[in-house]
Amino acid sequence: MIDLDRAANDKERLALSLFKAMEEGDLADKIEALCADGFAWANSGLPTLEGKASVFAHMAAGGFANDIPILKGMTSFSADLLHIASSTAGGRTVVFTERIDHHWDAAGRDLMTPHICGVIEIEDGKIQALRDFYDTCCYEQDPVEP
Repeated sequence: MIDLDRAANDKERLALSLFKAMEEGDLADKIEALCADGFAWANSGLPTLEGKASVFAHMAAGGFANDIPILKGMTSFSADLLHIASSTAGGRTVVFTERIDHHWDAAGRDLMTPHICGVIEIEDGKIQALRDFYDTCCYEQDPVEP
């Protein structure tokens, strides 16, 4: 589970708030509040979602389960934050996270467990981009039993 107290500064807290929203099930509201209109969301092996409108349309159409069939049975999400670091230059902050994400089904199985390096760009107090890098073999993994 994401612990906002792991953040060393306000920018890291902002970045972690997006992952916390995924865990709490209020991602759409948090994207609206925390992200710039041109927010870009990229995941390894998938097309980049450009702009909040594109992200919301993607979510309304079924989200990443349309791209990654193993996620069709997902009922909840959690993330283990391993490391976080940030750097600011010229008004832009980049927050780096190392995480292990968990995509749970109703039976308590972990459907997909990527080990991720995430890059979050923040400018003018808003998240501009989220790019997650991981081995896409997780798209084909066997669910982990509870």
